[in-house]
Amino acid sequence: MGFDNDSFLDDYEIQELIERFENQLKNDMLSYYDADELNIIMEHYVQNNNIKKINIVADLAETYHKGNPLTNLIMAKKYLAIQDADNAMIYLNNSNNNTDDPDYLLSLAFCYSLLDKSKLSIETYKKAIVALNNENCDDIYNSMAVEYMLLRDFENALHYFKKGIKAAQDLAEQYSEIANCFFFLDRGDDAVKYFQNEVDKNPYSITAWMTLGNCYLRLNLLEKAAEQYEFALAIDQHYASAYVNIATIYNELDKYQDTIDIVEEAFRNKVKRPILYCLYGEAFAKTGSKIDAMSNFKKAIELDENIAEAYAGIGFIFCEEENHKSAIKFLKRAHQLAPHNTDYIYVLVEQHNKIEEFETSLKYLKEIEELFPYDVSLYISYMEVYILLDDIENAKQSIVNGLKILEKHPALLYRLAFMHFALEEEELGLMTLEDALSQDYEGVQEFIDFDPTYILNNERIINLINEYKNN
Repeated sequence: MGFDNDSFLDDYEIQELIERFENQLKNDMLSYYDADELNIIMEHYVQNNNIKKINIVADLAETYHKGNPLTNLIMAKKYLAIQDADNAMIYLNNSNNNTDDPDYLLSLAFCYSLLDKSKLSIETYKKAIVALNNENCDDIYNSMAVEYMLLRDFENALHYFKKGIKAAQDLAEQYSEIANCFFFLDRGDDAVKYFQNEVDKNPYSITAWMTLGNCYLRLNLLEKAAEQYEFALAIDQHYASAYVNIATIYNELDKYQDTIDIVEEAFRNKVKRPILYCLYGEAFAKTGSKIDAMSNFKKAIELDENIAEAYAGIGFIFCEEENHKSAIKFLKRAHQLAPHNTDYIYVLVEQHNKIEEFETSLKYLKEIEELFPYDVSLYISYMEVYILLDDIENAKQSIVNGLKILEKHPALLYRLAFMHFALEEEELGLMTLEDALSQDYEGVQEFIDFDPTYILNNERIINLINEYKNN
């Protein structure tokens, strides 16, 4: 809702005006201010989100300048500051308003935005740009970009985010929005080119290097991503996010010694974060150093008692040791801290299955179903629990339920085919198997592994598989 008031007061005069108002307010001796002055003071408090003083300025405007178009604008800003768009619009719709004023237009555009009227908001921002003669409009470009994002018009959003980059209060966030637009447009390679150009222009910009790394990460080019994070570290050896990202990538690539090396480098540079101890612990766990792993997970918890990754790491170690009850204890805590992390829930299901607490397993799977009903692993896990309960009918029904949502998913079709064979429904089994083979022939090996003896000795099944193999 900012505006250009250079034609009225310069920056020094504005500062003097604010200081005079503050001093009078402090001494409870407020004097007369004209409407223009009150509008400038109002804008200052809006920018600083000082609701108490916004209300004081609005009251003064109502007292001394009732009916003045600027008072309508000041009152609108009062309501916009608390996102009360309906009351703001009452003042903005007043027939006395100066509808060509850039300040008015910016407030109106913001009000339309709050009312989820993005198209009207964009139209009004464009009018404000014309009224400002295209000068000092970078903030407006960014506001327009946000509206285009809400309309899922990523091409225009990208255009305006790039155009408004000079006004970005948070460059990392602006870069992130630009990258998001590229990826929403399925232009990941263009994102890389854009940020390569940014690092060429600003070779000492950590933000540019990190964003370029993030683009490679989204393209699943993990080693290229790690290289960019290394450049960020070359600029600032204390930059914690770069260490975290590199260590995460090395663990993902099973390069556990590299993880250990980069985390130890971070520690030597006095960079110690709970998540680094978790990544360090994970690397030790994967290389068989369970004592070192456990020690580092505990250090992470000492630094942050609410770090889910550390509790999960300890839980995974107990899983490997088949200490199911201890595993459940720590994984349950991890799940409490990160309830949307389904990896933790699936391991909890496995552990409860192993101690035959199947009702608890089903309860956890219900949680996942409420969060992520399109997760194919959910229906496979349901099937596995029911098989352990010797309930083949419900096992089959679980897969059927999955296929209602994930139509023709080959992993589910192969399992449904096997369920039909297990229930001696051979014709249905062959029909479903053929459907699965036509979707994904490569998945047939997993189907065979369900019961190699039965499947490899069933001539009709083998003939059908060979038919698709030869195709």
